[in-house]
Amino acid sequence: MGKADDMVLFVQVVDEGSFSRVAEKLSLTNSVVSKRIARLEESLNAQLLYRTTRKLSLTDAGRTLYNKAKIAKFAFQEAENAVTGYGEDMKGNIRITMPAVSANLILSKSIAEFCKQHPEISVDLQITNRLVDLIEEGFDLAIRTAELEDSSLIARRLIDSQWVICATPDYLERHGTPQTPEQLRSHECLVYRFDHTANGIWPLYIDGTEQLLPVQGQFHSNHLNAIKQATLSDLGIAFLPQALVYEEMQQNTLTQILQRFTRKKMGMYAVYPKARQPDQKLKLLVSHLRESLHQKQAYYC
Repeated sequence: MGKADDMVLFVQVVDEGSFSRVAEKLSLTNSVVSKRIARLEESLNAQLLYRTTRKLSLTDAGRTLYNKAKIAKFAFQEAENAVTGYGEDMKGNIRITMPAVSANLILSKSIAEFCKQHPEISVDLQITNRLVDLIEEGFDLAIRTAELEDSSLIARRLIDSQWVICATPDYLERHGTPQTPEQLRSHECLVYRFDHTANGIWPLYIDGTEQLLPVQGQFHSNHLNAIKQATLSDLGIAFLPQALVYEEMQQNTLTQILQRFTRKKMGMYAVYPKARQPDQKLKLLVSHLRESLHQKQAYYC
């Protein structure tokens, strides 16, 4: 066992927060784990952990080492996955992050179906609307609909997601149906906040050109599902992904308006780090997700 192995062990200890849990996972004794961490500290001439009877905590040196060593640990795992991925029986783990709406609509079920088809592949799905740092946090894949600006990432388009302006029939009966974008200014509009900023600007097409129309209302949220529920409660007019409200529009509990003025589409992408080229099992998963989305194409386009 060399220093590199001890660094990987150190990352596992920090992740688990316990020598005993790591020892149990690796079929080692607590004393062996403790001795190897002590050996690592001695070789680096730095204390890495504060040990108490209740918990472990990192020193400044430990935190610095952990942030660097976990990247190496992921690289080792990626190297192993790349090799096992070439075999007929694909094995290994895939860590995925995606926003709640994408997960709730289709993709959680699609990933579950993928796991049933490939029992040797395990999936760790983290659902968050936060823009995750894939490399720092060790993710293999992200599903994103935001504009992509990070040059360290590679994106593969899965489908285009159409957005619609909608409200309940009751709201429109009480307050009138806007016939032009300008009439939205006199209506209660439900505003989606993304990344702590209120997106009170709706891109609409007027006379063939895109114009950014300011809207306002009393309800703001960073969750599209919350905007949808507020719309269904007759609170106002919303600009939402068609897939999120497709069934409600089919059931006439929501009515699409201003259709000829709305062309907003956002690409849905499978995103992975350039430094972590997708192996066979990851390519297979991305293909499976794309197929699942296109089977529900009416929801999106």
